[in-house]
Amino acid sequence: MDLKEIIIKKNGKWYFGEAEMFRRKILKILAENIEKEADGSYCIKLADDINPITVEDVPFYATGYQELEDGKVKLIFHDLQELILDKEVKLTLKGDVPYISFRWEADTRLSRGVYWKLSDYFNFRDDEVYILPPVAKQ
Repeated sequence: MDLKEIIIKKNGKWYFGEAEMFRRKILKILAENIEKEADGSYCIKLADDINPITVEDVPFYATGYQELEDGKVKLIFHDLQELILDKEVKLTLKGDVPYISFRWEADTRLSRGVYWKLSDYFNFRDDEVYILPPVAKQ
């Protein structure tokens, strides 16, 4: 498999060459197999295949938000991966762009809508901001 032409854009969309990859189930499989190299670059490792990919910003982009009945918050990524927020999470701002950590530090960009939904759970400490979902407050 030759994945060298895969690019993850700043907006979380995946491209193969000039064509947008829109089949989310395929994206999820690829995203679950992203690895970060020692030099900070990314690749997709599937079985014995290791192929570098281009990531314009970060590999993950949270576009969906759901409050769960048990007080947890679920984030849904563009690639259909999910992250359950059941404990405090540090928010990182690079300029005015918000990020959280999923697999590596500050590897997930938050969409504007997700950021504003999460702002209800912001906990400010000195110069740092944490997301404290309802279940974590108990």
